[in-house]
Parts: sequence; C-alpha cells; structure tokens
Amino acid sequence: MALRVLALLAAAGTAGAYAAPVEYNLDPIHTTVYFSASHFERSSVRGRFGKIDGRLLYDADSGAGALDVTVDLGSVDTGNRTLDGVLRSAQFFDIAQYPVARLRADRFSVEAGRLAAVEGELTLHGATRPVRLVAERFSCGEVTLFGVRRQVCGGDFRAEVPRSAFGMTRFLPEVGDTVTLQVAVEASPAERAPR
Repeated sequence: MALRVLALLAAAGTAGAYAAPVEYNLDPIHTTVYFSASHFERSSVRGRFGKIDGRLLYDADSGAGALDVTVDLGSVDTGNRTLDGVLRSAQFFDIAQYPVARLRADRFSVEAGRLAAVEGELTLHGATRPVRLVAERFSCGEVTLFGVRRQVCGGDFRAEVPRSAFGMTRFLPEVGDTVTLQVAVEASPAERAPR
C-alpha cells in the first residue's frame, strides 16, 4: 500500500511542483473513537475506544493522503462494566476472534481548499465495508505545549455505519442498527510523534 500511496501523492503535484507528503504517527493520547447507537429510540448507548494506533501520510499542499488506523476493540469503555463485557463477547465484537478493527483510506476529498471527507474501508468483525468519514474540521500547523513546539495535524470526523453490515445483529431493533462514529485525531511527524 505504501508504494501505491506514494505514487498517488506524487501524481497530485503540478508540473512545476512536487508533492511533499509527510508521514505522521497518531498521538494515542489525543486520538479517540467515540460511538453511539439508539436505545429503544428513547436515548443513546455511548462509548469510546481508548487504544488506537495508526499512521497518516499527508501532503498539505495537494490535500492527498492515506490513513491506516487500528483500534483495539478490547479497550471499549461505556462506563458500564457489564455492557463492556457484552460488547467484547461473541454477541458483538467477539474480541477473542476479532481483536481489532482497521480503517484504511486513501481517498481524501478536498473542497474549497479544505479537507471535506476521507473514504476507504473499515474492517470489523471479519467483514470489510466501504466507509466515508466527513471532516467536521481538519488542519495542520505548529503548536506549543509546555514550551515544546511541534507540528500537528488534527481534526474531528463523523461517520454512520450499519452494524448489521458487519454481522452484529444482537438486540436489533431495540438497539439501533445505525452506529454513529465520531473520530478525534491528532498526529505528529513520525520522527517527533509522542511515544
């Protein structure tokens, strides 16, 4: 995939300029995946995944990029231990057989000079399906924290996926089929990313 991504980024450059992709590591402290689904159409079941690893290859000039993210499904946290156990079990994620979810995307959609969406594939529970994450905001630039200056790309993304498309049908329709994902991402150049 890396060679394909580099070719994509190189092709994005104009005749007089070459794309300058930068590889970023996701900051595990400031990157989180949140989820919610309706509960009896009266309230929402909400939670988050705390263990996320990934890489972003991004050319700020052209807006081209690629993303490869792995989510540890065992890190699910709804604030309810019983529910967390159910979600980890064979009734839902079945983490004994499918311990991670993976998002791979290499289609970055730019509109009016800003990143509008990221498209690719989500692999979850043994199934791979297309997914589109809408960028609610995204930017790159230098930040200073505790006197340390570093380059950071970050943003908030939103997607809706039908859990039944991934073979997770337990408790339908009482617990909704549509799961809303909200993904908060921060990443730094690979050689300077937090460890």
